[in-house]
Order: sequence, then C-alpha cells, then structure tokens
Amino acid sequence: MGARIAWVIAVTIAVVLDGCGGAAGTRLPVSLLGLPTAPAPPQLGATTLATSPDGGIYRNPDPTQVILVGGVDGRAVAARLGGAAPEWVRLGRLGDFAVVGLRLHNAGKAGSDPELDDLQVASDLAPAAADAGPLRHYYHPTFPLAALATAPINGQCGVHLDPGQSALVLLLYPPLRPSASIVWGRYQDFALTLPHGGAVPADAGDLFGARCTPPQPPPA
Repeated sequence: MGARIAWVIAVTIAVVLDGCGGAAGTRLPVSLLGLPTAPAPPQLGATTLATSPDGGIYRNPDPTQVILVGGVDGRAVAARLGGAAPEWVRLGRLGDFAVVGLRLHNAGKAGSDPELDDLQVASDLAPAAADAGPLRHYYHPTFPLAALATAPINGQCGVHLDPGQSALVLLLYPPLRPSASIVWGRYQDFALTLPHGGAVPADAGDLFGARCTPPQPPPA
C-alpha cells in the first residue's frame, strides 16, 4: 500500500469517526479501507454472543464468526478526534491499528443489541514502547477504539439486529506487536486464539463508523 493511499484511507476513516460522534455516523465504502476481500470469507474463529430483552429470562443467541484479523493505517484518524488526537498520533507511530472483523447473525426470536465495546485483545501484545507511560491505558485492557459496520452503531459500539438479520462489524484496536496470532474475547466469558489473515466480504458495500467508549469497570 503506497503512502498516499494509506493517508487517504486514514483520513477517510477520520472523517467518518468525527462525523458520527459516537452515533450511527457517516457511511463509506469498505473498499476504501484497503482490506483483503473474498466472496465468502471463511471463519478464523467463532463464538456466540447473547443478549436478553427481559433481563435474563430469555437469552437471544447471536452466533459470531471472526473473519478478519489484520491492520489498517490509522495515524491520520487523530486529526478528527478532538481531545484524543495527540495520543492517537502517538499510537499511530507504533504501526497499523489492529482490526478484528466479525460477522454477526441474530439466530433468536427477539431483536438484539450485542455490545461490542468490551471485546478485548490480550494485553501481552502491547508494543514495548506502550507497555508503560502515557499510552499504557490503551492496552491494560486493550478495548476497541472505533467500530465500522454495515448497520448503524449504537452507544456500546454494537449494532441492532432483528431476528434473522446479519451484519459485518470491524473493530479497530491500538497497534499490536508482531505475533503469529492474537488472543481476543470477553473477560470471564470467552477467549479465542486467532491467526492473522482472513478477509471482508467483497459485497460489504458501505459502512457506518463510530468511536468506542471503553466500558466502565464494575463497582467495587
């Protein structure tokens, strides 16, 4: 990927994220991200997320396939992110922002709003330059910084799925140190060891974008 193309990609993401302010956001073609595509990307790993419309009596299943683990140049995103801009610039110097691509499907009987803001990458993949100092809070724990999706994004960096509906979601994380695989999941719920690789669907079309707000820790 040439330097100018990478810059255009990053600026495009920046415009989307700035325009959304944490809501549904502006749409952009997935082709502008420069990610590998395939007609039907195979899964790298799978889990089932669950939501409940009634406080836990009924658990609505959302089978979730991981179809991409890769990276995208995110340095210019900082130009559009207000108060977070200086630290995003420093993060960008560490390399490409990590991307985990998900294919979610509502296999239940009720509408579902799976929250994705607490899906994290294992902190031991933090680059040495960020394992201490002002960038450490981005890695301990390593929560997503932003999300891009084929459906509007809600306040927890998730999407709404009606019964039978599917969506592509790309979660952007801080740069990681080189490794053959990553460990990704939800604390005390599930963990997947995922190889780098995969693709996004060639017909994904346009994406919504939004910044992610790290979840608040539970009360002591």
